[in-house]
Amino acid sequence: MVKLADIQSLIAVDRDDYQACIDSIEHTQCVRSLKANLRFHHLRFDGNGRPMTKALAELLYQYIVHYCIAAKNRPSTLTAKESARFTKEARKLFRHPDVTDESPDKTGEAGEALLFFLMESIVQAPQIVAKMELKTNKKLEVNGSDGIHAKWNEYDKVVDFYFGESKLYREIGDALTSALKSIESFHADESYKHEFTMITKHFKYADMEVQEAVAEHIMLGEPGPGARVNHACLIGYNWNAYSNESFKSSQDLAMEFREKFEKEVESISVLLEKKLNGFSRKYLRFDIFFMPFPSVQEFRNEFNEALS
Repeated sequence: MVKLADIQSLIAVDRDDYQACIDSIEHTQCVRSLKANLRFHHLRFDGNGRPMTKALAELLYQYIVHYCIAAKNRPSTLTAKESARFTKEARKLFRHPDVTDESPDKTGEAGEALLFFLMESIVQAPQIVAKMELKTNKKLEVNGSDGIHAKWNEYDKVVDFYFGESKLYREIGDALTSALKSIESFHADESYKHEFTMITKHFKYADMEVQEAVAEHIMLGEPGPGARVNHACLIGYNWNAYSNESFKSSQDLAMEFREKFEKEVESISVLLEKKLNGFSRKYLRFDIFFMPFPSVQEFRNEFNEALS
C-alpha cells in the first residue's frame, strides 16, 4: 500500500497558513446517530481586535491555482511569469457576481474554497479532482459535491473518499438542514457514481501509479471493499460573539470569545443530533467543520474582492 500512503504527500496547503487566520476548540462532543468527527473552528483576531475575515479571504486567494487547476496540467514549480498566467486562468473559473447591497453574492464559491483549505490542512486529505477546471460554463456552479478528497487510512486499511458539502447561512440550523438534504439527494440520485467516475478519469495528479492504486478500489461507480465514503461538511453561520463593543484588547477579546464558543459547542452538538433524526443514511461517515463568522455575507464579499 505504499502508493496509497503517498496520497498525503500531494497536499498543497501549508498548515502554518491555517494557524495564521484560524483557531480551533478542543472538546469531547460527539453524536450517537452516526460516526462523525465534529470540528469547531473560528477566526482569529488581529491586533486591533478585528476578526480576520479579510486575511482569510486573501489567504484562500493564494491557493486558487492549487484549488482550480490540476497539478498534471501545470509545472510543479512555477516561475513568476507562470504563476501570473495560471492565477489569471484560475480567476476566470470563478463566477465574479456583481455584488450590491440589494443583490448580495449567493454563490457557494467562498465556502467551497475554504472547505478545500480545511480538508488539506486539518484532515490531511488532498483534493484529487480539480472540479473547477472541469466546468463547461464559468457562470454555473460545479455539479455534484463541493469537492473530492481522499486519504489512506493505515489503521483500517481503506481509502477514505471525502465528498464536500459547503453551506454558509445566517442561521446554523438552516445550514445543517441544507447540508443533510443535499447529502440525501447525492445518494438518492446516485450522484456519487459520477463522482467516482471523475476520480478515475480526471485524477488531479500525473502519478499514474497512485491514480491506479486509488481507482482499483472503485468498482463500476461503487466503493469496493477497500474504499469508504465520507462527507466533509462546512457549516458556516453568523454569530455576534465577535463584536468588541467594549474595546477590549485583542488578547482579552480572543479569550472571552473562546470561553463563549466552548460553552456553545454542546448546544451545537445537540442541534446536530436533532437534525439527524430524519437522516436515513447512517452508514456514512462525516467530518463536520463548524465555523461562525461575524457575517457569512461579508466573508463572501471579501473573497470576491480578493479575486477582483
